[in-house]
Amino acid sequence: MKILTKKTKTNMTTLYDKLKPEYKQKLEKEAVDYPSLVGGVINSLKDNYLWSHLTIGQAKDLIQFTDKSYGGMSSYDWSFGETFFICED
Repeated sequence: MKILTKKTKTNMTTLYDKLKPEYKQKLEKEAVDYPSLVGGVINSLKDNYLWSHLTIGQAKDLIQFTDKSYGGMSSYDWSFGETFFICED
């Protein structure tokens, strides 16, 4: 098993790579008005491979720039974030 660090190059898909196109478009659109905030969201998605590796703040920031509401998300959505990503089955 390979240990992953930020210095390790892997062929694993980042959360940003798995992000559904409609959410990437929303981030691009919001980046015009909020470049620093959206840049932080994109960086956190590019730096992580699993939803569970995001902090609660990073997950909330992503949700803030989508059409989802915090209250409209199920406990499953909060646990796994599959609403936002293309699943690889």
